[in-house]
Amino acid sequence: MSRTYHIHHVQGQHITHDMRFHIEIVYNRNLRQPKKTRLSLRQLAKELGLPKSTLHDEIRRGRVPRPNTFKGKDIWDYSAEIAQQAIDIGHLNKGRPMKMNTTMAKLLRVEIVENRRSPYDALAHLRKQGFADLPSERSVYLHVHHGDLGISPSRRKHAKPRRSLKMPGNLSIEERPDLAARDEFGHWEMDTIVSGVHGKGGLLVLIERQTRRYIVEKLLSLSREEVLRALRRILRSGRMTRVLSITTDNGSEILDHAAIESLFRRLGAPKVIVKEKT
Repeated sequence: MSRTYHIHHVQGQHITHDMRFHIEIVYNRNLRQPKKTRLSLRQLAKELGLPKSTLHDEIRRGRVPRPNTFKGKDIWDYSAEIAQQAIDIGHLNKGRPMKMNTTMAKLLRVEIVENRRSPYDALAHLRKQGFADLPSERSVYLHVHHGDLGISPSRRKHAKPRRSLKMPGNLSIEERPDLAARDEFGHWEMDTIVSGVHGKGGLLVLIERQTRRYIVEKLLSLSREEVLRALRRILRSGRMTRVLSITTDNGSEILDHAAIESLFRRLGAPKVIVKEKT
């Protein structure tokens, strides 16, 4: 569901350091005038050429901690230095500016809608063109989900499912032996689980069909190289003693079936069987 933004002009004015000293002189002098001749805050703001709300906020920002006495009464003076210190401290607490600005949103919309790229490919293409300080892939997906880029995720809601292509040289799940009886040890299924912490890394999980025994290994990232490293650690630890077949899905992180098969060759040259998604 797209978010609705109400953009309107907010009356106000940026106050410089020199303007604060001028406000200090005019405001403190006005405080010491007789009540009959003293200007109201609205009149004083008009004289200074400022909106009343801006002057009101500025006076509150620069009030001195202790009141001064004038004709037996306590008055709260305005200090330009205290107001400037509050502004400087506020600037230190500012975070980094948003990477998803109007220009970046337009560029991503062109790449995703017109050039029909995924958010990942769109960012990679912009990076090759020399754009720096790009938003993360997760940030782009969130903006797409909220409709900030003018791309409605519901457009593909009723799209016809597309069957994923079969990788050349990979075996289909139909070629796997019938394992319904679960009478033979050594047939494994392998998959990955994405981490819920910032979407980085995850787990490699292998389950033996007969005994339901499972092996879990941590992945620093969901990549082919990291999956191969995890499998090497499992083999060196001796946790997989017999392997007849391995069934996986066709995720991008486990598409290097020739390399996976070579790792298990010393255990009986198992067939890495790929289940096709529909």
